[in-house]
Formats: sequence, C-alpha cells, structure tokens
Amino acid sequence: DLDVRAIGTLVEMEANNAAMDIYKWGRYSKDDDISFGYSPIKDLTTDLYSNDQNFVSKDYITKYGDNFQDEIIINAIQGTGDFESVSPRSRRVATEAAIVTMVLHIYALDAMYTGIDYCNKGDQDTYWWDDAVASLVGWAEGTETGGSVNNGFLFYNIAQYLCDVSDTCKDGGDSEINRLLMIALTEGKESLWALNCAAAESRLADVELILETVLVDLLAYFVEQISSNPVDEDSVSHGYIVATALVPLMTSYAAGAASTIETNLGSFGKRSADVLTDGKDVVFGALETFVTARGIDCNLLTRNVCVSVDDGVDDSSSGSKNIVDNDV
Repeated sequence: DLDVRAIGTLVEMEANNAAMDIYKWGRYSKDDDISFGYSPIKDLTTDLYSNDQNFVSKDYITKYGDNFQDEIIINAIQGTGDFESVSPRSRRVATEAAIVTMVLHIYALDAMYTGIDYCNKGDQDTYWWDDAVASLVGWAEGTETGGSVNNGFLFYNIAQYLCDVSDTCKDGGDSEINRLLMIALTEGKESLWALNCAAAESRLADVELILETVLVDLLAYFVEQISSNPVDEDSVSHGYIVATALVPLMTSYAAGAASTIETNLGSFGKRSADVLTDGKDVVFGALETFVTARGIDCNLLTRNVCVSVDDGVDDSSSGSKNIVDNDV
C-alpha cells in the first residue's frame, strides 16, 4: 500500500518518471522469496501470478484482453491515451483507484486460489492467503480491530469511507461490510490450517461477493457526485475507473446492465457533459439489476441503489474526495 501512495503522490507532483520507476521496480514491497529486491505492482498486472481458477481474471481478459490493467495504469501515470490533457490530480486518482480496484483485487483472488491449491496437496501453508489479506487491507490500517481511522488506502478503506460519509457505520464506527470481509478471510485461513479446502474456497467466494458489493456501492457514490457536478474531474476519473473495474464482473450476470454502465461511464476520454448521458436513475437501475442477479444484499449498500430498500439514509453527502488516498 505504501507503493500505491508513493506512485500517486509522484503522479500529482508530475514526477512521472519517478512514479514509473516505483511502479516497475517497487520501493516498499519487499519480496520474501529472494534475498534482495522488491515485488513491484507492475508484476501483479501480468500473468505471472495468474491462477487458472481465477474467474475474475478470466472475466477481465475476456472483456479487455491481456495486460489491460498495465496499459491503463501506465497511461494514467504518464498522461497518455485517455488521460492526455487530464490534470495531475485526476491522473493520481485514476492511478491509485486502478491499482486498488483492478490489480490488487485480482491478485488477492489469485493468491487465495494458490493457497487452496497448496491445501489440496495437503500443505497447511497460509502464506498466500496472508498475502491476499495484505493486498486488500494493507499495512497502513494498523493492527487494531476495525483498522485505522484515516490512514488506510486500499480496498478495506473504501467500505469504511462509504459508511463514514453516509453515517451507516456500526457501533464503534466500523463498516459492517468490512466486518463480514474479515470474518470470511479469517475463516478461510482457519480452513486452510484444517486442510478443509472446500470450506476455504467457499470463503473465497464470499470474499469476492463482498468486494463486488463494495464496487457497486462505490460506483453509486460517484454517480451521485457526477450527477450533482458533471465537471468534477476527480469524480469522473473515479467513476470511470470503478465502472471499468465493475463492468467485466457484471457481464455474465446482467449483460444489458453492464452495457448501460459502460455507455455512461466507461470512457474517460468523454468526460464532463458526455458522462451519465442516460442520467443517474438509469445507471442506478442498471446497478440494481446486477445487485439482484448477483445476490448482493441491498442492506449492505450505503447508497439507495435498491429502490425497494429504504435505509433512511440521505445520500446527498458532501463532495467527492480521493477515497483510496484518505488523508489528502
């Protein structure tokens, strides 16, 4: 997670070459398998860690082709492709969000599947499962239950941010969906120790459903922000990345809904007035279609995506911020 922060900071400073160096070579992520060197984020975008059982990775390849994540991150860092003439701040937003929602997300699943592969061979090693947890939670959250108040900036922090801005956090100020995520991750590790590989794989499926729930909620949040201020480039940048992360996961469950999301948010080159051409309600309707098809619990969402669920939350929250860089 410190590499993500460093890359984003350098992009906003317009130190693109330095950002590329950390992306390609690493800076803080020490590789435990060798006596020197680092585990760079760029390596996680290739098929180096691809597990054949990772259906999410296959969905991305089917939709976008090989190396898509690498290409979009490089363009965001360097200000090329769809990110030409985009502000350094918005390129930072896109870079960090793409790493969190598309790279570390898929890598975490890969790592968990690899841990299950070892389990199926009779090996109790939980290294890969722990690696997956680190990819979703990060170092900066600390060791306290519920994580840091404002220092985290990986997937775990997204749900915490969303419950904070909507005032839906549970007793103690923690996100309910993060509580469920940590239960699934903990039970999965315990299943590996017990060589109950099928149970571990079941918990992996729970984890992925939780992550998709967070992506739906996050996209709905930025749809609201863009709807109220279509020229807010940071929100448009966030919306584009989150939509890009979610569309491949939606396609096999609700292809029409995925197409609606892609039409309204799936091209950052459009920006401003060309975003949300069908309007917020249509996009929310597409998200609800996916939520129903995927079996996502509407009560875990902080936005009113499910029109039949009245959670009593006023979703007209304050302006957007870079939620994967929570203290900026």
